[in-house]
Amino acid sequence: MREKYLGHVMLVLAPLFDNFFLYTINDIPAAAMFNFAWEGALLIIVCEIFIRIEALPLIYRCTLEFLIVNQIPPLVYFVLPGKYHAMSATYFTFASIIDVTLGTLLMFAVANVYVNFLTKQYEELRMARYDGSHDGLTNLLNYDSFHNHMNELSQKSSKHQIICILDIDDFKKLNDTYGHPEGNDVLVYFTKRLFAEVKAHFGELASVYRFGGEEFCVSVHGVTVEDCLEMTDKLAEELRTKDYVTATGDKITVTFSGGIALGCDKKDIKNVLREADKALYYSKRHKKGSVTCAKDLEKKSTDTDMPLSY
Repeated sequence: MREKYLGHVMLVLAPLFDNFFLYTINDIPAAAMFNFAWEGALLIIVCEIFIRIEALPLIYRCTLEFLIVNQIPPLVYFVLPGKYHAMSATYFTFASIIDVTLGTLLMFAVANVYVNFLTKQYEELRMARYDGSHDGLTNLLNYDSFHNHMNELSQKSSKHQIICILDIDDFKKLNDTYGHPEGNDVLVYFTKRLFAEVKAHFGELASVYRFGGEEFCVSVHGVTVEDCLEMTDKLAEELRTKDYVTATGDKITVTFSGGIALGCDKKDIKNVLREADKALYYSKRHKKGSVTCAKDLEKKSTDTDMPLSY
């Protein structure tokens, strides 16, 4: 925005300075010099009108502006009395106006082809980056993105960083009973509700990942464990009150187990992840359908003595 208005100032001042020099050497009349000021203001107003027509692509708006900038000066020349002229009578002719117009259109035709080529390249690159960082089924961030996220977090304190790992219960049984296509639909069904709950509670503070299979992870900073438990409770309630209906008409209540761990100044983020993983394992082993906090586990419990699997 600042650069645009600086350009407007230069559009008005540049001809004024140029013509002031010509005026000082008695090459143009004073009235002609001041003509450039209001002519520049007119150009700015007209250009501002066209640049705000958002229904038109930017390249077409620029073409219109360029034509305006090229055509207003000679048109003004034809309607002004002779004393306001800064150019000789042979400078502006209808033939020269046509030449400038055709040249401008040709230039922007070439520019339009080039812009479309760059736009296509950018879109292909954007899609390639998206595909590389997102899960193809659920559109959540994938494990590679989570790995990069962990590397970033490992460079700073894990204080107030919470890792919450969730796992859909009895997913293999569901796949075996209804088939993998139905299983994929359940994953999408669960993902939509998980993502909605996370964003409703934490907004941009949280990121949601799919590790693969039926396992998901929420990474959030600056909230409490109680906030995360409230989110998982509401998600569980949402799933209980709105059963998933299979293609055969069967109603399935989707449940999940989870583990939550909170970082602190003395904890590496990988240890936080490991604690969340152990808490999840505890939930799956002892109370399926619940979410366990790592801080509630006994430190030497053999039930949670499981290596990190992610």
